[in-house]
Amino acid sequence: MKQLLIKNHFYTFLTKTFQTAVLLMFAACTNGQSLKLFEPVPSKKSGVVFKNIITENEQHNALTYENLYNGGGVAIGDINNDGLDDIFFISNMGYNKLYLNMGDFKFKDITESAGIAGREGWKS
Repeated sequence: MKQLLIKNHFYTFLTKTFQTAVLLMFAACTNGQSLKLFEPVPSKKSGVVFKNIITENEQHNALTYENLYNGGGVAIGDINNDGLDDIFFISNMGYNKLYLNMGDFKFKDITESAGIAGREGWKS
């Protein structure tokens, strides 16, 4: 029994030591710099302008519809088979937007030419 406890403590020690070593390796690789996985792309560069504005009223409010602020959503897909992912934004109360990916983080609003402009009503 004593031998089993010693093995368990030794295993725990090795596990903790390994975890610490891995963390130190990752910290050393960054040279004190923070790693950025994402960075913002301004609307002026991308061409994407969208806001899902929700205005509460007697029909649409958090008391009568508990999922009011869950948002309409966004879909990403290649709608024209050019190998670039296009963006479709769904607005709960406003107008949806469809953006064609032109490459290099630039998008073109094709909502009207796609025939989906001006669709009113609640969307989720």
